[in-house]
Amino acid sequence: MTGRELRRHERTLVPPGVELRATANGDQPKMEGMATVIGLGGMFLRTRAAPKPGSVMRLTLKCPLVSFQSECAVRHVTPTGLGIEFINLTPEAEASLRKLLVQLKN
Repeated sequence: MTGRELRRHERTLVPPGVELRATANGDQPKMEGMATVIGLGGMFLRTRAAPKPGSVMRLTLKCPLVSFQSECAVRHVTPTGLGIEFINLTPEAEASLRKLLVQLKN
């Protein structure tokens, strides 16, 4: 199976001109980046920070459309950023994320 076949959630590319800024400060120094792909399961965050896979952090995602916080886990690290999984999304954060995904598709 390919990575695409293993995914449980649809992903949305963040359109040019939309800035989804993320910050986190778990057990690591402050981390900042821009989300370029996002879905209900997580996102890819362009950043120079390099936490190890498995690191858990509290992440805040902000843009003009919505803002929410979620606990996240780093699933993979590349030279350009991080694959992050949302874990323990509150119902309010999930509702904000769903609203954001609908708006990004329109």
